[in-house]
Amino acid sequence: MSEKRLNNTIFLMYLVTENYCKKHHIDTDDFLKLDEEYGILNYVAECPDIFDSMTNNEMVKEIEQYVSQS
Repeated sequence: MSEKRLNNTIFLMYLVTENYCKKHHIDTDDFLKLDEEYGILNYVAECPDIFDSMTNNEMVKEIEQYVSQS
């Protein structure tokens, strides 16, 4: 993975975390607990191109759907 792609993936992981926390009124620690259970950030890292084209709301909806199906 190139450095540019890695940096973009890390930024997308940050955006997903922040947007999910805002919508669900949780802090980062609570999100990280969810991540431990469901592997949310790994999911983002596996398909960053998909998340790169999403709006903030679409990212949250995608994660909500992912968690509900896990």
